[in-house]
Amino acid sequence: EIARGLHELFVARLGPTAETEGVVAAKHLKAKIRDALEEVPNIDDDTIIRRYLNLIEASLRTNHFVPDTKEKGQSLAIKLDSQAVDGLPAPRPWREIFVYGSEVEGVHLRFGPVARGGLRWSDRAQDYRTEVLGLVKAQQVKNAVIVPVG
Repeated sequence: EIARGLHELFVARLGPTAETEGVVAAKHLKAKIRDALEEVPNIDDDTIIRRYLNLIEASLRTNHFVPDTKEKGQSLAIKLDSQAVDGLPAPRPWREIFVYGSEVEGVHLRFGPVARGGLRWSDRAQDYRTEVLGLVKAQQVKNAVIVPVG
């Protein structure tokens, strides 16, 4: 029931009808999920479900509903408001775009709406986000005088 609610919330918030009936549906679904969480007996399960809920609430955009992308099932990209994601280490980027495909997985961290950056290969599958965050922090310090955000 909770898994179905999380999926429905994802669709309501980010799907094709998100700007019209999605807002009302999302509010109802969040309340329904929170009520269902009261019945979860295991604290670990409760924590995991709440993290999923938090990630869905922090999601701003996705390519999941683009017809061509969905039909081919080749990749998934989700843009997150990093400030709204619980448990992220400081400094928190302005936005974070998670990308997943059959042959690639990665993250793009931005500290402002106009930001410089690039791609970097990493063989650190377990903690590539930590590696990228370290590189971004170093860029911020190195390029502190560059407007707007290094």
